Amino acid sequence: MTTKTKVEKTKELHEDMRSWILRGQYLRGSRLPTEAELANRYELSRSAVRDVVAQLKAEGLVASRQGSGLFVIARPSTALDAPNFVNNFNDLIALFDFRMLIETESAELAAKKRNESDIERIEDKHHALQDVFRNGGQGTQEDFDFHLQIARTSGNKFLLSSILALQTGVIFSAKLGKKTSDLPRFLQSRQVSQEHAAIIDAIRAADDTQARAAMQHHIEASLSRILHGQP
Repeated sequence: MTTKTKVEKTKELHEDMRSWILRGQYLRGSRLPTEAELANRYELSRSAVRDVVAQLKAEGLVASRQGSGLFVIARPSTALDAPNFVNNFNDLIALFDFRMLIETESAELAAKKRNESDIERIEDKHHALQDVFRNGGQGTQEDFDFHLQIARTSGNKFLLSSILALQTGVIFSAKLGKKTSDLPRFLQSRQVSQEHAAIIDAIRAADDTQARAAMQHHIEASLSRILHGQP
């Protein structure tokens, strides 16, 4: 396993923090993790974290409040600001049809273009989701982060922006699946973990055909888990 460089870790921290704000995980006025927490999480020095924070301040996204921490002060306007677009069963099916088109392509391209650092980043997202599962959480955001990292690895900015724009619907449908499925949560979690592991294995092996097939199976299984509990 290769070790991430400081530049790679710093870039990942900047991308993640900007994504937290972009997609509304941290809304305007929300306090962000402390420099110490970020330094520990990303294995960076406090000075490296401060450099990233300075970039975000220059972008007008965050501000420091003395004695209180770091806060979000703005959020870029994006397609994610559109109203919740999964309003009924037909919308849900249309969402998964679209996911099938773009995420299978994303996985195939990721298998073709990935390097060791890319694989580590995907595995990091996978492990973060497993940690949430072990602690009894739903992991809807971490699940989305896994798919988003594969899109980043594809190297196609249009695929990446399309998947980002789907976030509201994807997270809504994931939460819906947790509520409606007759499967115990630990079985759902195990299935998702196994499906993600199969995708990672195919990407690591640079097997683009299998990566596409593994992603297709995962999306089909995800929809099945949602529909399983529907009357």
